[in-house]
Amino acid sequence: MSSIVRQPVFYPVSVVFLDDSVDFLHALRGFFPNASTHHFFTSQAEARAFVEAHGAGGAGRSPMSGAVWSEFEKRGGNALGQDAMADANRFSEVAALVVDYDMPGQDGLEFLASLKDANCTRILLTGTANESHAVDAFNAGLIDFYLKKTDPGMTRKLAQALANAQRKFCAVRGHIGVHGVGAAYAGRGTAEELEALVQRERIVEYYWRPEQNAVLTFDAAGNAGVFLAWDAHDWAAQCDVVTDEGGPAALREEMEGRRIMPVFWPGEAYRPGMARVEFAVPQPVPGTQDTHVSWKRIDGLELAPEFVTYAQWLRSQRPA
Repeated sequence: MSSIVRQPVFYPVSVVFLDDSVDFLHALRGFFPNASTHHFFTSQAEARAFVEAHGAGGAGRSPMSGAVWSEFEKRGGNALGQDAMADANRFSEVAALVVDYDMPGQDGLEFLASLKDANCTRILLTGTANESHAVDAFNAGLIDFYLKKTDPGMTRKLAQALANAQRKFCAVRGHIGVHGVGAAYAGRGTAEELEALVQRERIVEYYWRPEQNAVLTFDAAGNAGVFLAWDAHDWAAQCDVVTDEGGPAALREEMEGRRIMPVFWPGEAYRPGMARVEFAVPQPVPGTQDTHVSWKRIDGLELAPEFVTYAQWLRSQRPA
């Protein structure tokens, strides 16, 4: 497995809808009633201004070169790249544009072509009569997806396209694990287990934390949890730390038997003096040799002042 692994990160992002029909936009609002990061415009000028003001700040910048890489080389460590949690503007960044084709003035394709550096998924909504324009635009790479407004499954397909756009947008942000740290999170099976957890526990954001080699999760209310993924190397290393640090023999025995998976948050491993060790029951990841995952809610989480959760960001957006 590669020693350079992009780690999981996911959070709500903005979508811009542009249509000259107030009624159609009203209907779309009804399909996405809880999407606080969706923005609806009938004015092309206002939509353009919003997109230009909230472009993807992290897009197109590789952490493998430039100042970020230089700083990483100086300090060493197990991760490089920008920390998405420290970017309070991440929820406003535009991950997708949904634009009607048939509009007065510029049509939808002309509007999309006029945008500068809009690094996001572009979705065109068309009528039956102008579908050929959408096909040509798709083949030319001007749009990523198009939908007929008359398609009975339009809203379902649009919701899926936006979900894919969000995953694509978030996938290139956050930390990269190096020296093999975090390798267990790169497996397809682990990713599927994490996605199942997201759906089951209604998690709205998660971030791999390099200091703990764990994924910190939050639901819409800001309640936190920790998702762990350990492969055979991680299991052995964690067990060795318990022994080296004079930990309880019973703890190591339970860990070696894969009966418990300790959550040492805010640390990564056992440390002397731990009065109480929280743990979860490990679940084997199908199709892997010896990879297990677990998830546990945590109370009293203290975040650094510069870290902002989605729940905190929403509160800051409400009028005083």
